Amino acid sequence: MKEPTRDPSFIDEVKRRLDSTDYPINLTKLERRIAAYLSANPNALAVDNSAVIAKRAHVSPMTVTRFFKKIGFDSAADARDLAKRRFYDGSPEAVGARFESFRRTPGRQDQHTQFVHAMESMRQASEMRTQPMWQHIVKAVARADSVYAAGFQTMRYLANGLVQRLNYIRPNAYELDGVDGTYAQLLTNPIGSKVLIVIDTFRYGRNGPLLARAAQAQGAEVVVFCDDLCDWASDITPYVVALPMEPDLFLWPSTALHFSLNLLVQDVIDELGDTVTLHLKQLSKAQDTFGHYTK
Repeated sequence: MKEPTRDPSFIDEVKRRLDSTDYPINLTKLERRIAAYLSANPNALAVDNSAVIAKRAHVSPMTVTRFFKKIGFDSAADARDLAKRRFYDGSPEAVGARFESFRRTPGRQDQHTQFVHAMESMRQASEMRTQPMWQHIVKAVARADSVYAAGFQTMRYLANGLVQRLNYIRPNAYELDGVDGTYAQLLTNPIGSKVLIVIDTFRYGRNGPLLARAAQAQGAEVVVFCDDLCDWASDITPYVVALPMEPDLFLWPSTALHFSLNLLVQDVIDELGDTVTLHLKQLSKAQDTFGHYTK
């Protein structure tokens, strides 16, 4: 489908099509309900599929499909692709327009909607845990001689937290912050098996794919935790944990990624078994020696 002239947001594009005098569109009562729902929830299609929108608009999924076809899309999926591109557009003009749209959106502080989206993102993280890919990731992180984590942009705090927690249950977990400009800690280490965990979201740090490819060339297993728009990770590794972000806050929360990394640590504990107990005993002795704790 040829994309129409760029507009600040997806919902503006929908309104443009509905208001077109060249090709008047007559909506049914149920289709008007969908249009009203999208107007009140302009970011819904960027994060929800047709079934979720149908449920919230109290129509059938088929009605949602007919609605988008009627206004000129090939399918509901085609409409969702455009909604995602518009919503996640990182150009300064688009970010500014999104901020103004966010400020004007009625009910943007709807706590129930925020809660629902956060719960849905965590549900998807839990479902990811049941996949064979996840079991491979857990075993790799548990058994590798060393584990490295690199978080890009605002995701650095997740990499730092992951490494700190891994060091409580296994040795040789390191954060790669790239300050040395070379990621030498990983790339010059010739000893043993290695796992690299990359954590990033839109607009994606330039060094993420470069580091992943360089680590892979050195024989490291590469795992990527990212949002569900990431278009580079699957070209490098089959071990991609892609999860949705929540659009209800201007700075998109990383609830799903945070939760998924917590699950990873827990599953690695289960995989390691009794060795975790021995590791914790050694840590406890070190804590008593250096006295950083009051209790």
